[in-house]
Amino acid sequence: MSNTSPVYDPIDPIDGGFRGYHNYFVADEYFSLDAEKGAILLRDGQRAAKVTDLFINNLHMGIEEEVGAASALMMYQCGYAWGLQDMKRFAERMRHEFGGGKRDIWQMNTRFVFESWWWPLTMTGFGAWALDLSFKDKGLTVVEIRNSAVAKSMKLLGKPVCHLYAGMFAGVFTFFDKAERECIEIQCYSMGNDVCKFLIGEKSRINAADFWRQEGASATEILTNLDSQ
Repeated sequence: MSNTSPVYDPIDPIDGGFRGYHNYFVADEYFSLDAEKGAILLRDGQRAAKVTDLFINNLHMGIEEEVGAASALMMYQCGYAWGLQDMKRFAERMRHEFGGGKRDIWQMNTRFVFESWWWPLTMTGFGAWALDLSFKDKGLTVVEIRNSAVAKSMKLLGKPVCHLYAGMFAGVFTFFDKAERECIEIQCYSMGNDVCKFLIGEKSRINAADFWRQEGASATEILTNLDSQ
């Protein structure tokens, strides 16, 4: 008998794993209603709120009316704080659900980790995503979002509007990479594009992308410029 057969470490509930199926993606099972408290709860116990596109639009327009151009930074910072805390919570859940209480997310397949993180956000209405890791050797990650909750609530403004998403991605990848990361939206539905596109990386790289974006470069041109450096 060969001694080269792979060894599998089972994820046993007795070691901290969860019983039952994983990656629960059915809306009727993901949401629950606590009628007594008047609350919508997610499967992990977090409280959620159901809002309309009009609410999201008015929230952004109201903040911009109050603080002007600083509204973009405010939404970015809110997204950053949210993404950072959400990833900390998610990492703990993954450690038990898929790591048997022993393996952390950095010991798991990167794409599997991020697909597991994003899917609940798809369920809650934040859109479908596509993760592009082909620029990792350049220190960059690209994310595409289709049906952004923010962008689809806004008119065609000719400029990026998904600052909350950009901040969230910056916070998430700061946690995962264990190094400060920033994010910029280099293409947006509100600019007439089919999808929103985000670039995550070190500050110097994001600053360069921001410069080219302000110069009118397309997402493809920005990525080509950064890839050639």
